[in-house]
Amino acid sequence: MNDSDSTDGSSASGAGQSRRKAGGACVVVTGAGGGIGLAVVQRLLRDGWAVLATDRDAAAMTALETLEQGHAGLWTLAMDVSSRAQIDEAGRQADARGVAVAGLVNVAGILQDVGPLLAMDLEAQRRIWDVNYFGAEQCLQAFAPRMVANGGGAIVNITSINELQPLPLHAYAPSKVALGALTRLAAGELGAKGVRVNAVAPGFTLTPIFKEKLESGKRDAGAIEAHTALGRLVGTEEIAAAVSFLLSDEASAITGVSLPVDAGWLSTAHWMNFGTLLAQ
Repeated sequence: MNDSDSTDGSSASGAGQSRRKAGGACVVVTGAGGGIGLAVVQRLLRDGWAVLATDRDAAAMTALETLEQGHAGLWTLAMDVSSRAQIDEAGRQADARGVAVAGLVNVAGILQDVGPLLAMDLEAQRRIWDVNYFGAEQCLQAFAPRMVANGGGAIVNITSINELQPLPLHAYAPSKVALGALTRLAAGELGAKGVRVNAVAPGFTLTPIFKEKLESGKRDAGAIEAHTALGRLVGTEEIAAAVSFLLSDEASAITGVSLPVDAGWLSTAHWMNFGTLLAQ
């Protein structure tokens, strides 16, 4: 823990990020069309960031612009993270606009229903990996050099509690484990260049897709809530708050971590093996 009068340079680094933020430097957010991605965009706009919001669904980007009523700090672009050509075009457009990229939030991902491992379709698995892992990696490769050129920045990857405790999602879970590993590898490599890389690992979060699974009976809200320390599910705005923190100067000495935001599911789920202990 540093003394309050430390002069090790960390405050100067934070001030640099604040200046970039005040000057309109932007954070790129993928998967911004709904759920966690939409919540992240809205939170960062409130924080004062300019945001380049991307999603492969062009209609969702139009809807986002309407929702935010022409917010001056918002710029949207239809982009599929599985296409390196589309990612590179987004970078070129940012350069052409004179936008300084100071942050990246890799939200884009494909979910998966529970199913038997031995019956999994290989092409379906590849599509999940192309978006969940390689999409994030390609965005990191495209935008991290721009952050270095702009004096530094921060990257936040959205993984999952599956990164830390895999559930029976036989392509989704391994892709998130790999993304967590990529987070730590990139943090080690980019730290000396002024770029921090962290992850947020959401638990069972009330996104529109997850709500549909609850309504269809594919997930049991009561069972999940009973297995969390806080006795509830997670809101998308709570994931966005964690992302906001990791992008901010308040996290200036944090890199290479995965922050679970799961209402205590990882801490408590295994307690159910001990009968009524939690009820005592």
